[in-house]
Amino acid sequence: MSANLPETVTGAPAVLPAPPRVVDDLARDLTQAAAAVRAVSRGRRTGGDVTVAAYTAVVCTGRSAAHALEEAAAWCRQAPEAEVHSLAWARVPGHREDVFEYRVTLAVGFPDEETGEYPGDTHHGWR
Repeated sequence: MSANLPETVTGAPAVLPAPPRVVDDLARDLTQAAAAVRAVSRGRRTGGDVTVAAYTAVVCTGRSAAHALEEAAAWCRQAPEAEVHSLAWARVPGHREDVFEYRVTLAVGFPDEETGEYPGDTHHGWR
């Protein structure tokens, strides 16, 4: 086991390393966030605010638009505590040249374990 990988402790006495993909994704996301901050600091600003946020991305795929949306809805039902901040839609090449895959990417946040408050912006209507 590499000393550079974060570890997760399970209920058993065994210690399991985080999957390499998670570590690679986190390093890439932090690098991208740092690049976004550098770009903001170089640019000329005209009175607005810019925030760089790192949300969890949940990618739901399907063989049709309807299936991708159904997968996203099913995920939301399984994680009712998740707050969806935004979503993105894509049709990408599939396993064959004439086949496409549909993706719905949800940017989500979860409540802080200590305060119970959600990070980031959410939409609220007037009461």
